[in-house]
Formats: sequence, C-alpha cells, structure tokens
Amino acid sequence: MGREYCRTCEALKEFYWLKLNRFLLAARSSSGWGQRRYRVGDDELQAIKDESLVALRELMRHAKACYGLARDEAA
Repeated sequence: MGREYCRTCEALKEFYWLKLNRFLLAARSSSGWGQRRYRVGDDELQAIKDESLVALRELMRHAKACYGLARDEAA
C-alpha cells in the first residue's frame, strides 16, 4: 500500500491505546483480582469504558476518511 504517514492516525491510535489501557487497569482493579486498596466503582468503570469507546469511534471515523473508505452520504 502506498499510503503516506498520517500524524492524526498515529495520534488517535496512541490516544485510543491510552484509554483502552486505562479501562483494562480499572476493570482489573474492580474485579477483586489482587488486593488493592483503591477499587473503581461501577459508575466510574462505565465512564472509563465509554471514554475508550469514544476514542475508538474517533479513530475509526478518521481512518475511514484517511484510507478513503468513507462514502459520500450526500450522493
């Protein structure tokens, strides 16, 4: 593939991985696996999960446009 480097793609990928890792750590701490003093509540865990999903949606939206996969809905 002859696609050029896209800084926005790379930044969105990095942002998504940060949000995903935060969610995974929060899920692990809330599951009771390991004895940690701080546990994430269900509401906070859901908010962190939603943040990671928003980051993924933004990455996918940009990637579709960047790779030319997005269709013109006005046509």
